[in-house]
Amino acid sequence: LRVEIPEEISEGQSPVLFCKTTCNLSDKTNFTWYKNGKRLSESIGSNKLLLPSVSSDDTGNYSCAVTDQKHLPVRCTSRLDLHISKIHPSGEIVEGDSVTLICSSDSNPPALNFIWFKENQTSSVGSGQRFSISSLNSSHSGRYYCEAQNKYGSQRSASV
Repeated sequence: LRVEIPEEISEGQSPVLFCKTTCNLSDKTNFTWYKNGKRLSESIGSNKLLLPSVSSDDTGNYSCAVTDQKHLPVRCTSRLDLHISKIHPSGEIVEGDSVTLICSSDSNPPALNFIWFKENQTSSVGSGQRFSISSLNSSHSGRYYCEAQNKYGSQRSASV
């Protein structure tokens, strides 16, 4: 199982989360949704969760579980952080704002190191899953990406 969300979510939007699986499930499969481990809802046959008009209160760790009625109950969960940022009406980040970029990985084994880079620079600008810039100014302008590493290698994210 895996939880899929839109790549970018702004405050006020109403995103739909999907609980995806490669298993063959019956029409009577129960899908259960959780936020930070607390049960949100259960539905039969629908793998979708609508989050109406999201705000920063909706930020959290969402997971889904399934119980197929044809077999003994089996629960599987997959977790994904949903991070919602406040965007100015114009959709732009402006000077003086604070920004946190978050890098996540679903590698197996899990990524141990996260390194942040600014495009067209050879040295890193930060490390860890979160990279924060407070009080933005023109020197911060540009595209950033992270590199996740485990014992088998590394993978670069898309630039933002």
